[in-house]
Amino acid sequence: MSKTLRKGEIREILDESEDGLDFDDDDDVDDPNYNEELVHADFDEVVENILEDIENENMELCADPSNDVPPILNLVLEEHQLRFTGNTSLPDDIKIIEAPIEYFLYLFPKELIKCIANETNLYVVQKDVNDPFRVSEMDIQQFIGVVYMMSLVQLPNVPSHWSKIGTSMIQEAMPLKKLENLRRRIHFNDNSKNLPSTDKNIDRMYKIRPILDELNKNFAKVPLEQHLCVDEQICSTKARNPMKRYLPNKPHKWGYKIFVLCGTTGFAYKIEPETGKENIVGDNEPDLGASSNGPTKLVDDGRGFAQITCSANISLRGTIVVENTEESIPSHP
Repeated sequence: MSKTLRKGEIREILDESEDGLDFDDDDDVDDPNYNEELVHADFDEVVENILEDIENENMELCADPSNDVPPILNLVLEEHQLRFTGNTSLPDDIKIIEAPIEYFLYLFPKELIKCIANETNLYVVQKDVNDPFRVSEMDIQQFIGVVYMMSLVQLPNVPSHWSKIGTSMIQEAMPLKKLENLRRRIHFNDNSKNLPSTDKNIDRMYKIRPILDELNKNFAKVPLEQHLCVDEQICSTKARNPMKRYLPNKPHKWGYKIFVLCGTTGFAYKIEPETGKENIVGDNEPDLGASSNGPTKLVDDGRGFAQITCSANISLRGTIVVENTEESIPSHP
């Protein structure tokens, strides 16, 4: 039969234990690490002292050439390098934009639409030279519009948009059969020029690389803001693909992870999907590892603002916040 112990009995059992623990209130006698001054010290002052000690240790590591531990490199910046001297005023060709379709075509130009139509027709011929299916630039524009509209008017499946509960705008733009044929055949790059999967230089985004490059080129036409942020977004998908990631804290947990350079206005200045295994580092670029090189490419875009060349001061595993400056931060020695 179990018996409930009183507090005094529990204290006696603990006092008689042989584990060497001491439960006395007078911890300054038995605890060699007890420091009464530290207990009553100001918290901010203690934190400042700890950070100062860490900085001194890092400087000693960097100064000692015989030390096998990789040095922690700190970026030393002058005041003029932190002062914002950029120009945030919009160019004239953006100021004259009025209609939403004009803004869309400014970022997604008709030349890109023509490229998609040509690559799709090329793929059809490569797949089956006798296949009569062909698409025009207008077909691609309608396809983009239908897909965009379906993302706003959400129904259980694609055929539902052509049912009684569907949207007349979608039904009038394109027949369901034509949409399904275009979905199966649409392409954005020439498959015959793609590298084999065993090649170490393979680009996993090759099939949509022309789209990414063109979008980033057009996004770059918009002047950068002073305060920028690199964060990740999820493009949700149910497709089976090795690049699909699981992020439990996102609204859509399964999808493609995309690093985005954006400003406080919410505008995306550059995007780069996270592809996993390949870790291609360009000339004069720091190799910070696969998980960090992706965000770094967004920060160092060649437009003369802060390029991150060392992960000692800024953690690339979370959100990167940088301040747009006219002069780039110098690389570590």
